[in-house]
Amino acid sequence: MERVVTKLTIILYLSLAAFPLMKANINSIFIIFCSIFAIYDFIKTKKKITFDSKIIALTFVFWMFLFHEIFTLDLSLTKILLHLPFLIFPIIFLYKPSYIDNKVRDRSLLIFQGSVVLQTIIYLIVFLKENKIQQIFAINNYNIPLFRTYVLENTSVAIHQTYFSAFLLTSLTISLFLGLKKTVRFSLIFNLLNIIFTSFFIFVFVSKINIILLVLTFIIYLIISFKSFKKKLLLKFISVFLIVGAFFILAFNGLVKERFNEIRTEINRPLVGNYHNSINIRVAIIKCSLNLLEELPLLGYGKSLQEELNNCYQNSFKSDFYKISTYNTHNYYFNLILYGGWGFLLLFLYYLYYLFRKVNYPKFILVFIVQILIINLTENFFSRHYGIILFIYFISLFLPNKKMLRN
Repeated sequence: MERVVTKLTIILYLSLAAFPLMKANINSIFIIFCSIFAIYDFIKTKKKITFDSKIIALTFVFWMFLFHEIFTLDLSLTKILLHLPFLIFPIIFLYKPSYIDNKVRDRSLLIFQGSVVLQTIIYLIVFLKENKIQQIFAINNYNIPLFRTYVLENTSVAIHQTYFSAFLLTSLTISLFLGLKKTVRFSLIFNLLNIIFTSFFIFVFVSKINIILLVLTFIIYLIISFKSFKKKLLLKFISVFLIVGAFFILAFNGLVKERFNEIRTEINRPLVGNYHNSINIRVAIIKCSLNLLEELPLLGYGKSLQEELNNCYQNSFKSDFYKISTYNTHNYYFNLILYGGWGFLLLFLYYLYYLFRKVNYPKFILVFIVQILIINLTENFFSRHYGIILFIYFISLFLPNKKMLRN
């Protein structure tokens, strides 16, 4: 019986890495079952679980939102449940069973990368059923790539393009910082191919912030690795990087150029009637966010934040764009301030300080955290299930033993 429980527990921990293939509700079910088996191990091994300052710091974001909902009497169960992974993941990995070791962690990384590749292929198959291969590079009248719009509307696992591009970027970062260190020939080939594959589809989805981060990640990797690289290996890597980069520039020149050129041509154009795009909508969002800051309540706007934003859109712009879709702050730091007040932002900054200064993370995770923090400048990344899971899963997966956390 115990052997069966052990195997099931390992399978459930591994299944946590397959979230790119799952709908949010299915993923939540796997998280619940994994937590149940982890609790069983706590009880069986009679571990002492103490909620000391280290645990509170690692689960800080959950407590922020929980106490805000209580003190403001908003009591939004949806908001509390959305942030529950910030509590669950650090605990189930800090107090994981002894057999959930580094081998399980390495397998989890492969499962995540495989899941990203498989989901990308599923998207590609769905797209090619109704479209030609060359239409992958097409854009519509609103300057939105056809591929990413089509798969978002026609697949069962619909993941917003910025979030899925972040999955691709994370998979690429794993290959760069961890995969290329391996000496096994098959592993090295897999990671090189994965770097090319993920880079290609980051350009296909054309999320501007993730394209910028792709370039920055390569630069950071070269800077960090320069001293440890042998000269011949460094020259080979730079050669491959330049060849692949030149190919992508030629292949995606029109698509990428149009997306970035949109910033220059549309940023000062007024948002009127049906004329709107991703740039002038972002400008409208920033203006309304700044307007709301001027009359910010001590504990923020709470659950009425979206209503306040919509009122500002209605009063400030002659357009019904906000009725077509919900437009939040599209900046997580603005969202923190407007939702919970300036104190909310300070609490979140303390959480980040703890991750960077008190947890002995490898370079890969530090780069990963920086990537997510930059994405949060243009996206309210932790407002969706997939954004929270991507972030908290990886920083929990690489948590050191509780005793090794710095005081």
